[in-house]
Amino acid sequence: MSRSANNPPAKKRNLQSVVIYVVGGAVLLAGLIAIVLAVTAGDRQSSEDLPAYSGVPAEWQNRNILGDPDAPVTVQAWEDFRCPACAAFNQRVKPGLVENYIVTGKIKLEFRHLPLQQHEPGASLAAQAAECAADQGSFWSYHDRIFQATPSGQSAFIMERLIDYAVELNLDQDSFASCLTNQTHLVAVSESSLAARSAGLNSTPSVLVDGIPVNNPLDYEAVSAAIDDRLQSGQ
Repeated sequence: MSRSANNPPAKKRNLQSVVIYVVGGAVLLAGLIAIVLAVTAGDRQSSEDLPAYSGVPAEWQNRNILGDPDAPVTVQAWEDFRCPACAAFNQRVKPGLVENYIVTGKIKLEFRHLPLQQHEPGASLAAQAAECAADQGSFWSYHDRIFQATPSGQSAFIMERLIDYAVELNLDQDSFASCLTNQTHLVAVSESSLAARSAGLNSTPSVLVDGIPVNNPLDYEAVSAAIDDRLQSGQ
């Protein structure tokens, strides 16, 4: 009896199954390697790669506020530490704001927490960790270190890793860990999020210049133009 073309011999079917398993395993392995490399890349970065704030007087670094307290213009950045666009804002826009507006006393930059639901649980935990760093006078350096890790995803935002970042920055590990595990700043982060919602903000980064939203916050020129407009109108 001849075998149908649609019913190959058992040996051939077994060989096909082996090929499928091998190919599938290779794809899975490649995916795992990609994840490991992404996390490792985030881990390779360190406090040595962080922006320096040497040009900003110590008295102008007040927890989540960076700049002259009497600056004529206030820029608010409502952000989520797990938000890739926020990490881009920190990399593309903030350095220019520091160099051209903060150091010169023209603006003060206020970071506001807006952890998004789709980025939980890491987003709120990272926000609390930043506040724990602020307790030790290191909000902005810790803020920058977390954003270095954003591309690595949730694995970079577990409690152990957040504590590791504090150690990298020479913060007191015991105090930081106690602050984070006890959720000392949970209420503050929750209140910040509620304030954002009350103001109609539901995406990150939301950048406001004297309360006026910037339509394209990832464009330095757009943010700069909004600041210049406020500076000129205040003269």
